[in-house]
Parts: sequence; C-alpha cells; structure tokens
Amino acid sequence: MKKVLRCIGLTACILLLAGTANSQSTENEFQSRTKIELDLDLLKGLNLSLAPEVRLDESFSVDKYLLESTLSYKPLKGLELGGSYRFIINPRNDKATEYLNRFALYARYAYKIQRWKPSLRIKYTNYTEDISTGTFLRYRAKLNYDIKNCKLTPMASVEAFQDLEDNQLYKFRYGIGVRYKFNKHSAIDLGYNLDYYMQEYRNKHIIKIGYRYSF
Repeated sequence: MKKVLRCIGLTACILLLAGTANSQSTENEFQSRTKIELDLDLLKGLNLSLAPEVRLDESFSVDKYLLESTLSYKPLKGLELGGSYRFIINPRNDKATEYLNRFALYARYAYKIQRWKPSLRIKYTNYTEDISTGTFLRYRAKLNYDIKNCKLTPMASVEAFQDLEDNQLYKFRYGIGVRYKFNKHSAIDLGYNLDYYMQEYRNKHIIKIGYRYSF
C-alpha cells in the first residue's frame, strides 16, 4: 500500500513539474472543484445520479456552479451506456451571468484483471469548459487498482479532447486520484488533473474533492 501511495505522490509531482516547466512562456491556471454525487439504482442495470458542483478559481472565488444529472444502463457485463445533462451558471463581474446547457452521450467498457481495473470511455458532447459552442469527442483511458484489505483505491487516467468542427485535438487531461470507501454506500474522492493545451501555451492545474453516496 505504501508503495502505491508513493507512486501516486511521485506521479503528482511529475505532472506538476511538467505543467509548470517553461513557466516564463506558459500560462498556468489553477482551479479547485468540489462535488457531491448521489447515485440511485432504479432497476437492475439502470442508474440515475445527481451531482451538484462548485468550481473555484485560484483566488478561491466562485468560477462556476454546475448541476448534472446522468442516466446510465449496463446491458452487458463491463459495458455502460449513458447520457447526461449539465446546467451551468457562470457568474461574471463585468458582464451578465451566463447560463449554459451541456448534453452528453457516452459508452464505457471496464474489465477487471486480478486487482487491476482498466476502462475505456468515449463521450460525445456539445460543450466543454473551454469552448461553449460546437461538438466534441472525449477519449479516456483509466486504470484503478484494488489494494487488498484496504479502503483506498488509487487511480490514474489520460483523456484526449477533440474539437469536431476543427477536427483536431485541442487538449489532453492527465489525472491521478484516490478513493476512500467508508462503507458500501459512501466514499470520498481526492484527485489532481493537469490540462495540457495543444494549440496554446497554457496549462490548467485542477484539485478535486468529491463525496459520493449510493442509495
């Protein structure tokens, strides 16, 4: 367990150093996100979740409020299909408050190999946090590790964002995190993401904390 946690810390340091390299020419933005996710099993294989979220900028002022609902279905073992709707409130000091709507469809496949659980996800959406118009595809690979006799589950991921209008990848998101399970119903997540922009000299560093409860 200690070795796994050390690897998580080392990876976080590497991502942070990579993101702040050449800081004289690269803009580094910092953000923190807090989310509560409530999951409800409606029927066998059918799940509904509701997740309010608050995003803060580097001065810890509110950047955005979000409310997302997701309906997912597992037709086969390891396969999950879903759709989500996200309502976004973007308060702005010098302009009127902006209200945005995001729709997304996704397919995810996960397969457990001993204590490792790799997964692949592709998501189609009409919005990203950087660009509020257009259509996008997001490709994510993720890996979880189940530590024996431990409530901590470390995870790592990489995600590519493709702008379909320009037909190009505009950023990658590298992430690490850990989940602590209190019991079979509730868990807390802590993570760090590095957004690396392909067409700009800009990085975004994101600290995430979330609480999940399953009914």
